[in-house]
Amino acid sequence: MLEWLIIGGGIHGTYLANLLTHLPGTRHDQVRILDPHPLLLAAWERNTANCGMAYLRSPATHNIDRPILSLYRYAQARGETARTAFIPNYNRPSLELFQRHCRHVIAANRLEQLHRCGRARTVKKDGRHLVVETDDGPLRARRLLLAVGMSDQPCWPGWAQALKVEGARIAHVFDADFKRSEWTRNRRTIVVGGGITAVQTALKLAAETRGTVHLLSRHALRENPYDFNPCWIGPKCLRAFYRADLAQRRATIDKARIAGSLPSEVLAAFNQALSADRIEFSEAACNGATSTNDGVRLRTSASVLEADQVILATGFTPRRPGGALVDRLIRDFDLKCNPCGYPLLGADLRWAENIYATGPLAELQVGPCARNIVGARNAGRILLHGLGHTPRRPPGR
Repeated sequence: MLEWLIIGGGIHGTYLANLLTHLPGTRHDQVRILDPHPLLLAAWERNTANCGMAYLRSPATHNIDRPILSLYRYAQARGETARTAFIPNYNRPSLELFQRHCRHVIAANRLEQLHRCGRARTVKKDGRHLVVETDDGPLRARRLLLAVGMSDQPCWPGWAQALKVEGARIAHVFDADFKRSEWTRNRRTIVVGGGITAVQTALKLAAETRGTVHLLSRHALRENPYDFNPCWIGPKCLRAFYRADLAQRRATIDKARIAGSLPSEVLAAFNQALSADRIEFSEAACNGATSTNDGVRLRTSASVLEADQVILATGFTPRRPGGALVDRLIRDFDLKCNPCGYPLLGADLRWAENIYATGPLAELQVGPCARNIVGARNAGRILLHGLGHTPRRPPGR
């Protein structure tokens, strides 16, 4: 019998598995991570590689190990200096260093041994336990932790969906089967989006292809070091957040998250590429698109653009993640949701008896940082406090 079954093997699921396996009274083999990918963090690694990320937007203290300074110590032990491994502000690590550290943490804590490859189909209650039917048979656990992210729901605008139906060469950078190396052969590429993912993707393609790369954004490129104000990590902003009602919390989260922005070094690299004529840029909205004999034609609010292919970097759809599994949980367990569709969790992240959530599903309790790496760490503090394993109150409580 498992003590914890975690659904989702991304940053949140992996970090919380690391945390929970070290709880007093919990054996290592009493925790499992159910995820359909062959390795933990596989979707994270695929997405960051496809968009050409070089450095994280988060500081080094935001990592998947339990000690907050673990990534620093890992780098120092290997002779990697701040000058080569981190960039300002707040010592943001290189993606390569972060990935190596993640693999080190997973190996050192034997987390891959907890990984069961598959998807959860249904959840049923059996006395005081939960039975989760998977692709490979049932799993029984005392507690269930939903750690699903947004990666299964890339945002496809209506015009892009129609273009795909026509058979045009179009893909989303976050599609499960997208491989950037297969999109560097054509002469003309349009990247659609105005945030860090779009700009990094355009820069990487410009470096890898001999053809033209055109970035199409609905707005001017906006510089911001983070995708939310760091005050949302701690009590400075969270105290007022927890005093607000749920309608106000949703409005606060939507306002606090800074979508479509990029840090200074990415903007500087883009401007340099623009000046060197290695990238083209249009600030306009796409009003429609058609497939042609030569590729695709996009009708924008400023002009008509033609290309061999289109790559979307338009983020994720804002609907509640978890798909059919979460829909069935809501129905079968009569779980409560806010009008926006997101779970109404208790202050301990519990949605129902022995069912907990983290990541985007927990943002009405964790706040604007819920989806990020630090959101996993804050969720862990809330979870441990609710389980009675630490007297220290979570931020803002």
